[in-house]
Amino acid sequence: MTSDATRGKDGEAPAPLCLRVWGGLGNQMFQYAAGHAAARRLGTRLLIDPLEMPLDHAAMGLDLFGIEPEIWRPEGGGLLGRLRSGSVKPKKRHRLWPGPVFMPDSFCHADGYFEIGPGTYLAGYFQSERFFSDCEGEIRALFDLSRVAPTIEPALLAAANDPASVSVHVRRGDYMTNPNATSVHGLLGRDHYDRAMALAERLVPGATFVVFSDDMQAADDLTAHWPNRVLVRDQSREQDLFLMSRCAHHVTANSSFSWWGAWLGRNPERQVIAPRQWFARDELRKVYVDELFPRGWILI
Repeated sequence: MTSDATRGKDGEAPAPLCLRVWGGLGNQMFQYAAGHAAARRLGTRLLIDPLEMPLDHAAMGLDLFGIEPEIWRPEGGGLLGRLRSGSVKPKKRHRLWPGPVFMPDSFCHADGYFEIGPGTYLAGYFQSERFFSDCEGEIRALFDLSRVAPTIEPALLAAANDPASVSVHVRRGDYMTNPNATSVHGLLGRDHYDRAMALAERLVPGATFVVFSDDMQAADDLTAHWPNRVLVRDQSREQDLFLMSRCAHHVTANSSFSWWGAWLGRNPERQVIAPRQWFARDELRKVYVDELFPRGWILI
């Protein structure tokens, strides 16, 4: 029997791509954006291999955008039985893909990405807009969350829609509670956020700081002395992401979530202040990050 991944000969439709998806919402958005753009360029379908989720009941962060991806379900072979039994980790599932496999080592750069052909399995972080800038409008439409606007308190919407609003994201969570995550990502402290606030005040006269966090107590402590501050409490992650994107300007954390909040912003003149130290110092010695930041973002 001919596999779906090997079709595309003799005038048939090009073989589909398969994209490995894993990690938190921001990571999944980068991966899906890159896979969607590649499939568009090649005129083919995009299948999803949900690495950390059961194939038959895949639930991804992407669901909140109403995206209903086509899940790849591998067929046959002794490895498949071992995957289902749990004796082999799902990250080996790509070995069941009958076509070529493209796995870049780099976090935000991938030589050969624009040369892949139909029938390729993709697995990478793809954390740069360069992977999908050729279909930016489609990506913005895919990740549009306007439907959540009616669920948000009017005062918060008004704060975000203010022409002098500046979203501020304080990322804590596992960055603080998991020693391994802390050693990789590090924590941005008061000095960093105060420098970002001072710069934002110079760039945005009358700035109102709209503060988001997965640890609002920590964010409150960090920004308690700031002027014109609005704390965004008790919102879902889609409400947070939507409100971030509605703000006129942005101060991001070292977080893919707030990267997307800034990138999805609608203000063509927006100022985005991002941390140069995206990872902990020791990790930065090993990880290339330059292509993570879109042109014009200010690094401090």
